[in-house]
Amino acid sequence: FWAAMIALLLIAWSPSDIPNFSLSQLAWWRDNGPRARQVVLLPTPTTVPALRVGIISGHWGSDAGATCKNGVTEAEVNHNIALRVQADLQKAGYQVDLLEEFDPRLENYKAAALVSIHADVCDYLGPSYTGFKTATAKGAEDPAQLENSLHLKYCLDARYQAATGLPYHAQSVSRHMTNYHVFREIAPTTPAVIIETGFLGLDGDLLINHPDIVAKGIADGILCYLRNEPVNTPTPGVTPEATP
Repeated sequence: FWAAMIALLLIAWSPSDIPNFSLSQLAWWRDNGPRARQVVLLPTPTTVPALRVGIISGHWGSDAGATCKNGVTEAEVNHNIALRVQADLQKAGYQVDLLEEFDPRLENYKAAALVSIHADVCDYLGPSYTGFKTATAKGAEDPAQLENSLHLKYCLDARYQAATGLPYHAQSVSRHMTNYHVFREIAPTTPAVIIETGFLGLDGDLLINHPDIVAKGIADGILCYLRNEPVNTPTPGVTPEATP
């Protein structure tokens, strides 16, 4: 096309007609003119949805839970911790649902992980009643859910103990924990754990006055699971330690 155009111009016009319109200029226009430019369409950026994590604030929206003589309630202690866990996980880039004890969203709830936060009694039961404990669904229908829930539990055990220094109080794990109502409500694919963060009696100072430490232990445990970090499989009665 451009060769024909140049030829026609040379035939139709004499050099005196186009003193400033040289062949080199025509060639430049051929190579750089509007028709020579092509629009490059770049792909539309896509974003990967953040993984969803559920945090149940134990007794929230239902009842007070354990009530101490100084007026402190388990529900408010749990909620204070749960809010901090939510914030820590959101900072790490996860979508976090803060859920009530009997939240309607729990029916067939689907998430990468679900943790319910509780605390144990206020009464002094003896010097050995200090420490935390965790439980998963005792009779999980889906083997994969049980396996994933156990990994989540072991991560929580290791990271929570590392953050708080509390021992694992295996002897006080109850049927109320292993048969926790939420385990029967959520989707069978959702890994879930309930944690009793400590006794409001002997561990009350930590739980009430240092919720950031408690929340860090829980958040670190959840991140351990989500990032598939290794933890040692525990022996009965012994809290697992993180693999170096």
